[in-house]
Amino acid sequence: AVRSMIAAVSIIIPAACSLGLAFPTRSNTSRRCPAPAHRRQYQRNIIMSSSSASTSDDDIEEESHVFEWKNKESDTINDRFSGQVFASSNCWGRRPFLMRGAFDPNLLLDRSVDEDDDDEETIFAWPSWEEAVEIAADDDSESRIISHIPGDNASFDLQWGPLAEEDVSTWLSKPSSSNDDRRRREALVVNDIDRFYPPLADWMYDTFRFLPNWRRDDGQISLAEQGGGIGPHVDNYDVFLIQMSGTRTWQVGRRKISAQEERDRMIDGLDVRVLCDWNLEDGGSDQEMEEWIVHPGDLLYIPPRVAHCGTSLASDCMTLSVGCRAPSVSDLVSRLAERLSSSIDDSSVRRYTDGDLLKGINMDEPGELTSDAKERAKHLVIDSLTSIISDDEWWDEFFGRYVTEQKRVRMNYPIPLEDVGEADDSIEDLSDEWGDAKSTVQSVLAGKGVLYQAEGIAFAYSSIPSKVQNGRTSHRFFVNGEMWHSEAQPTNTDVKQNCMVRLFPIVSNHRRLDQAILLGMDSNGGLPKDDELTSEAISFLEELVSAGVLYGSED
Repeated sequence: AVRSMIAAVSIIIPAACSLGLAFPTRSNTSRRCPAPAHRRQYQRNIIMSSSSASTSDDDIEEESHVFEWKNKESDTINDRFSGQVFASSNCWGRRPFLMRGAFDPNLLLDRSVDEDDDDEETIFAWPSWEEAVEIAADDDSESRIISHIPGDNASFDLQWGPLAEEDVSTWLSKPSSSNDDRRRREALVVNDIDRFYPPLADWMYDTFRFLPNWRRDDGQISLAEQGGGIGPHVDNYDVFLIQMSGTRTWQVGRRKISAQEERDRMIDGLDVRVLCDWNLEDGGSDQEMEEWIVHPGDLLYIPPRVAHCGTSLASDCMTLSVGCRAPSVSDLVSRLAERLSSSIDDSSVRRYTDGDLLKGINMDEPGELTSDAKERAKHLVIDSLTSIISDDEWWDEFFGRYVTEQKRVRMNYPIPLEDVGEADDSIEDLSDEWGDAKSTVQSVLAGKGVLYQAEGIAFAYSSIPSKVQNGRTSHRFFVNGEMWHSEAQPTNTDVKQNCMVRLFPIVSNHRRLDQAILLGMDSNGGLPKDDELTSEAISFLEELVSAGVLYGSED
C-alpha cells in the first residue's frame, strides 16, 4: 500500500465538477422540478417500501455460487427483502444473492398506457417506461444507447445521449420483437434517474437504508428490447439489480475476476467494456458462469469483481440498478496529493535534504543514483504521509469531505436557492414562504411543510476526540464536500452546543425533516422536546437550504 501511495502521490486530479438540476421546492400537490416542461409533476403519497423482516439460519441453503433466498410460505411480498434478511445471507461482498419476488411491481410501477386512466392520487415509486425515456432526452440527464449484434461481442457500439427526437419516438413505442438474428439490438441506459424522479429517491432511501449514505450511489435504469444488453462486464462496486418489468436472463460468473484479468480479456477498440471468451474457462469447455432468468419484482445482488451479463428476453424489459460507491486506493491517494499540493503544512512542504552529501561520495561518477539517496527520498515521503494520515482529526475531515463529494458529472447541482428562478424558466415563482432560506426554515419549524435532502447528495456525520481541547469531542457534519463542526464535553449542559451536536445526525439520517423530527417530538433520539432550536442551529439549517442541499415543501 505504501508503494502504491508513493507511486501515486504525485498525481493530481482536479476535483470533479458538479452538474445537474435540483428540486428546490415541493408543493402540497407536486414535487416541482426546475427542468424542461416535459418533466411531470409528481404528487406525494406514501411510497411503498420493503419493511424489516427477521430470519433464521434455517432459511439459508447453499446450492450454487449464486445464493437463492428461499422465501417462507408465510412471507408477504412486502416484507421479503430487508437489510436484516440480506445481512443474514452473509453475501455482502462475497457472493451473488437472488431473491424471487422481493418487491411487488404492481404497487411500485405505473403500467397504465392511457394517461386519462391514471389515478391522480397514486404515486408510483418506480418511473414508467415513458418517464424514463423522457428523462433520457433531457439535456441535463446522463444517458446512452448501447447496441450490438447478438452473438458478436465485438460489435458493441455506444451512442451518448441525450436522446434525439427520433430516438425518443422509437423508444416510446417500445421496439418490437424480431427474429432477425443479425439486426442490432439496443439498450437505453439512464443514470442518476433518482435525481430526476424524487419518488424513486424516496424508495431507494427507505429500501436501502441499511447502507451508509456515503456508500449509496445513483439509481440507473436500463430499458432494452428483446436481445438487448450491455454485454459481459465487471463492476468495481456492489450493485443491486431489480427487475421492474419484462424478463431478463443473467449470466453470473462463478468467481471474482482481477483487474489484470479484466484488462487482458477486454475487447480492444470498443467504447464499451466488454469481456471476450465469456463462456470459456481457461480455454476449456467448462462454463465460468451460471444462468438465471429473473421476472418483475426479483432482486439480484452482484458483489464487486464478479462478471455478469444481462440480456433482455422481452421488448418491455426494465431493470433498476442501485450501485454503491467504493473509493479505490488511487482515488484516495490522488485526492490526498491534491490536498498536499495546496498545503503549507510542514509535512507537505518538507524537502529532500542530505547534509552529509560530500562524505564518502564518488566524485568521479555524478550520474549515479545512490542507494542512500533513494532511501532518503523514500523515507521523506513515508514519514510525511504517516505524519499526516496518523492525525485522526485531519483524516476524519479529509475522508468526510471526500466521500460526500458528488461523483457524477452534473451542471450546477444542487442549485442554490437564490439561483432557482434563473436556472430554469419553467419554474413558477416561489411563494414568500419558500422564497428564502429564513422563511423556509421558520415555516418548517412552525409545522408548515417539511425539508427534504436534495436527491443524489450524500449526508454524513462523525465524532472524534478533540486533540486541541482535552475532554471534548469534535462533532462534524459533511454534505457535498463541505463540513460544519461543533465541540462539546460528554457531560456538557450547554444548550447551544448540545443542540448542534444532536442536530448533525438528525439531518444526516432523515431524508424528510419535519417539525417533529427537528424539535425532538419523535422516538428516534431527536432533540430534547423544546419549542425552538438555538439561533446557531437555525442558522445551520438556513445555510443548508441556501446551498440547495436541503429544500422546502408544503408536503
